Amino acid sequence: MTWLEIRQQYPHRWLIVEALDASTEHGKRLIHQMQVIQSFENIWKPAWECFKALCSDNPVREYYMLHTDRENLDIRVMDAFRRVTE
Repeated sequence: MTWLEIRQQYPHRWLIVEALDASTEHGKRLIHQMQVIQSFENIWKPAWECFKALCSDNPVREYYMLHTDRENLDIRVMDAFRRVTE
């Protein structure tokens, strides 16, 4: 699914998504296709706990915690020292 499709299907929600098709351009991660792993009411803490557990259990998979009120995704790439790359 695209971000637009997800926003329409899950309005005003916190989501855990997995990037299925993504690329990096000018220091930003562009997610072309993603899959919703879990949806949460408009409360961030349970989503954060789920996100941390998924990332710990599956470190090679690309998960994101996102809120669907966000019209556009602006995901910056960070280096190993947690600095935003350009």
